[in-house]
Amino acid sequence: VGDEVLRALASVLLETVRESDLAGRWGGEEFLVLLPGSDVDGAAQLAERIRLALAGMPVTPPDGPAFTVTASFGVASHRKGGDVGTLYAAADEALYRAKAAGKDRVELARAVRSFS
Repeated sequence: VGDEVLRALASVLLETVRESDLAGRWGGEEFLVLLPGSDVDGAAQLAERIRLALAGMPVTPPDGPAFTVTASFGVASHRKGGDVGTLYAAADEALYRAKAAGKDRVELARAVRSFS
């Protein structure tokens, strides 16, 4: 069933992200989408489009009933002079807040005062 979910997510990502964006699997159930040239509002809008598209796409496993998939998103924006580790940590923190707030939602990273 996990493979079916991965295929559904891949299909949604192919339909949603721009050619200049980069999407990939970050861990077991975590994915990363890099959006060059987007601000945090644009990234949040894309995350919401992905979330809604995934929720609207029933997954049908070979030997079971169809079901829908929910997804939580943490959105962060790279700041000039910032480092990648801090960016990932900000997105991860926002993701965990989304999960703690009931899942199936998009949360923005809190303002980071310093990336160094």
